[in-house]
Amino acid sequence: MHSNPVLMFPTHYLGNFILGLPWVLRVAKEYPELTLVIDARFRTLTDTVIPSSVNIIEYPRQRLKEPGSIWSRLSLYLGFLRKLRSASSDCLIDMEGERFSGVLSRLSGAKQRYGPTGKNAHRFYNNPRTLDYEKHRYNAFGEILEVLVADKAPSNILPYCLPPHAEHATDEFLQRCSISSRFVVIHPGASADYKKWPVEYFVSLITMFKRQGLEIVMIGVGDDKRMIDAIADQLDDSNLFHFDLTGYPELVALFKRAHFYVGGDSGPMHLAASTGLDLVALFGPSKEAIWAPLGKNSRLLRGTKACGKDCDAWQCKFNYHCLTSLIPEIVFGAATATRVAIDMRDPAFENEIKETNL
Repeated sequence: MHSNPVLMFPTHYLGNFILGLPWVLRVAKEYPELTLVIDARFRTLTDTVIPSSVNIIEYPRQRLKEPGSIWSRLSLYLGFLRKLRSASSDCLIDMEGERFSGVLSRLSGAKQRYGPTGKNAHRFYNNPRTLDYEKHRYNAFGEILEVLVADKAPSNILPYCLPPHAEHATDEFLQRCSISSRFVVIHPGASADYKKWPVEYFVSLITMFKRQGLEIVMIGVGDDKRMIDAIADQLDDSNLFHFDLTGYPELVALFKRAHFYVGGDSGPMHLAASTGLDLVALFGPSKEAIWAPLGKNSRLLRGTKACGKDCDAWQCKFNYHCLTSLIPEIVFGAATATRVAIDMRDPAFENEIKETNL
């Protein structure tokens, strides 16, 4: 047993954060006063699910990137380190093992430091652990935390307790858009182009949904917004509602009210799965054995054409037709639970994943 361990988890990837949170909650049951280090951008989301007894330290990644003097950034960084060292635990576990988090682990002062092997792990941890990254990332988080908990895996469905203002803001959005019936949430964007389903396919799919009397709510910011605008330009006679609330609690509230979700491999996809929302994930080169959405309400689809053996996220001589050969009719059928001529394969990782109550 360790006294109030520190979990180093300052990832800036929403998907990774969501996949690791069930394990953080599992550790919190055993160690209610543990310290959790997170990226500051996820604090509002963390507050909806992590018990108040947990000591949360925010890593100020975005503020460290903002313009300003080197001295102001150094002061900010040193302030963070003081908080980390004040946690004074005998055990720190780096859940992902990025180089910067390895450095933070070494600077923490913890006597026992655990982290994944690789990336000069011997410089950062005195207890490096070899993880199986060919299985689902959810499992990898479980493996690194076996030092603290090693029993039945937790559910991927997170017990969100949303603040009233988030619930109210989401309801106001739906009322403002006069959405009172079933609606579909669609996220057309992704962190990389190879994960993005074609704009014209989304146009066709939305047209099919509208014919079924379903309203459409689009989500996405930044580059995603450009895709949303491109889709809207081709749907002049259809109302498309863009969810303009950017907070994570508000997004969770939207998912809890939606009929189902459609989108590619992305952080919002994993966030939707964590609410239990019925969803269809559109996958191309991404490895479903590692990144498929979890839960019985999640379905993963690929196209009918396989890519070459040398194809990957960075290059594909077939222009990623493993994704583009996934036609809108198949997605529509899967999303509306029509099983005619649809390969509703179970996720490739299902037999690999630990016994769980998903």
